[in-house]
Amino acid sequence: IGNMMDGQVPWRCLVPADAVAFIIGKGGTNIRQLSDTSGAHVGVSKEGETPSTLADKIVTIGGLVDQKESACGQVIQKLRQMQGISDHEPGIFVIIVPQISAPVIIGAKGAQIKSIMEMSGAEINVGRESIMGMPDQPISINGTSDQVVSAVSKLNGVLQDMVDRGKLSEKDFAWRPQADGGADDFGGGGGGGGGGGPPRAPPP
Repeated sequence: IGNMMDGQVPWRCLVPADAVAFIIGKGGTNIRQLSDTSGAHVGVSKEGETPSTLADKIVTIGGLVDQKESACGQVIQKLRQMQGISDHEPGIFVIIVPQISAPVIIGAKGAQIKSIMEMSGAEINVGRESIMGMPDQPISINGTSDQVVSAVSKLNGVLQDMVDRGKLSEKDFAWRPQADGGADDFGGGGGGGGGGGPPRAPPP
């Protein structure tokens, strides 16, 4: 999951496992329609494509920015339908970003994230810890549908800029199971800088 198309950053969001069937639809009808109407490539993580500790599924949206915005809006709409929240009410949506990008998203003294909040109107919280067993950090976004889509687009715009400048690559968007059973799941405090993180500890 999370393949980069033509150097375009895939947007990745966390969706509760019980909502996935609703997004995919019977025999995949909903997700096909979502892909067709938006022009984006939409995929849902399968068993074994995420750490077993992660209860949520990862929905990955690939394509050009306007295609991804359209698809993301439709995913949010489906989640809200399930949760009984209208488009104009505040609701929470969680995306994941490579941990190494978090300091850039936050910016010096929080300037970057503040400006994204002001422009989108959404409230944004960057998770303090990475997701257990993954090199990614969750970012929760609270706002109306439009505010959330705007924030998701702007946050991923920062990632796109990092990709364009060679600071992130395709491997930063793909999770690979750790052969050692994930002994490094705990640790990771502070993100270990940019140099690929600390060496993997052997299993205890």
